[in-house]
Amino acid sequence: MIVGNCLILKDYSSEPFLGAVEIEGGIIKRVIQGRVEAELDLSGKIIVPALFNTHTHAPMTLLRGIAEDLSFEDWLFSRVLSIENRLTEKMVYYGTLLAQMEMARHGIAGFVDMYFHEEWVARAVRDFGMRALLTRGLVDDQGDDGGRLDENLKLYHKWNELDGRILVGFGPHSPYLCSKEYLRKIFDVAEFLDAPITIHLYETSKENYSLTELLKLGMEKVKTIAAHCVHLPKESFDKLKDLPFFVSHNPTSNLKLGNGIAPIWEMIEHDVKVTLGTDGSASNNSLNLFFEMRLASLLQKMKDPRRMNVDTCLRMGTIEGAKAMGFKSGRLEEKWNADLTVIDLKLPEMFPSKYLKNHLVHAFSGNVFATMVAGRWVYYDGKYPTIDVKEVERELKKIEKELYS
Repeated sequence: MIVGNCLILKDYSSEPFLGAVEIEGGIIKRVIQGRVEAELDLSGKIIVPALFNTHTHAPMTLLRGIAEDLSFEDWLFSRVLSIENRLTEKMVYYGTLLAQMEMARHGIAGFVDMYFHEEWVARAVRDFGMRALLTRGLVDDQGDDGGRLDENLKLYHKWNELDGRILVGFGPHSPYLCSKEYLRKIFDVAEFLDAPITIHLYETSKENYSLTELLKLGMEKVKTIAAHCVHLPKESFDKLKDLPFFVSHNPTSNLKLGNGIAPIWEMIEHDVKVTLGTDGSASNNSLNLFFEMRLASLLQKMKDPRRMNVDTCLRMGTIEGAKAMGFKSGRLEEKWNADLTVIDLKLPEMFPSKYLKNHLVHAFSGNVFATMVAGRWVYYDGKYPTIDVKEVERELKKIEKELYS
């Protein structure tokens, strides 16, 4: 199909132009300049590359708002874990559908997930239609991981590369919840399978392990998406730029739990690859990556307003995130994935039209008109074409009653 007769923003470094996008088999066949006969006329709108959320725990939509105004330790140990331990496979499935509904409404086409019952996260992704890099959260107690790595391997062999939308990696939770021997084993498995890992790294000021030691254990040999990195040692930046190492910057979560402000601009100046994530809904409350883009920019401008310009923010939220996950997305170009977002230019915050790119980062609420993944609409003008919304709502009411009554 051909969609368009509207403004097109090809990528973070381009400027909008009038045109259309032709899509075939989930891939962009061509990007056309000027007016054409389009099956779907989107006049008055702009098509932009979809966003990619490189760190979240999707089922935690069920735990949104349960713990406010607490330190990281109190948030996790006194509030979250007690309820999280009650989540069933069915709850995880519907919590993940809910997360995708929210993310699609905010223009997100794919996300990185780390959780348990990850098989049911995969089922929800298959059914809803987003892209995802899925990992089972891995922790051990003196070498005993309760079968978690085996679960992750089963997930990999069943779901990796399904439909071109689902990839599977490995999810060591953090250096403080994984022994060195266990981390080495995970890195070895990931390297053998050529699979990525995602890990919480230097989230709090109390984490004092050695990054050099982690790299020597095998992390330097595998693609790594490192969430938070608020206190990542600055002397490591030059070393990390040459590795398959991506930082997932989660500014809202970092602030909300009192963990600080990551030195993202210094990382970018040292050519460290930086992406954007929301973290889970229990530590952010929102899965809105447009909000994260703006906050990421403002935090770094605190010392110098020339830092973190609009192009940098858009790159982090689109093509850099897709690259970290392993998808050829984030750019509207021939032979790239048809992952795109449509935004209504009649929204008050999109005026004046001369500065649309600036508005995307610093004014837009994040409520998009439509989101397409692999050539299929997963959200369109208030509707979710791939799921039965009424059925999801009914199940969520049952889950809320069971968890919180």
